[in-house]
Amino acid sequence: MKTDVVREKYIRLMTEIEDLENSLEKFEKKGSKKAGNKKSSEKSIEWMKERLAEKRNELARISDGCGTPHAHC
Repeated sequence: MKTDVVREKYIRLMTEIEDLENSLEKFEKKGSKKAGNKKSSEKSIEWMKERLAEKRNELARISDGCGTPHAHC
């Protein structure tokens, strides 16, 4: 049963990472085409990159066999 929970979390994280990557790519392309509110765009891009890094780190912990995302191996 624990394996199923970890697998579900793994799949969910993979999906979230893919969605964030796609959103970030679109936002960067959109931002580079517009010279509008550059400061706001940079903040949004930075926020997305931080969330993406968090999700990737969480996925790495699960992939390494640590179990729960907050476990300290």
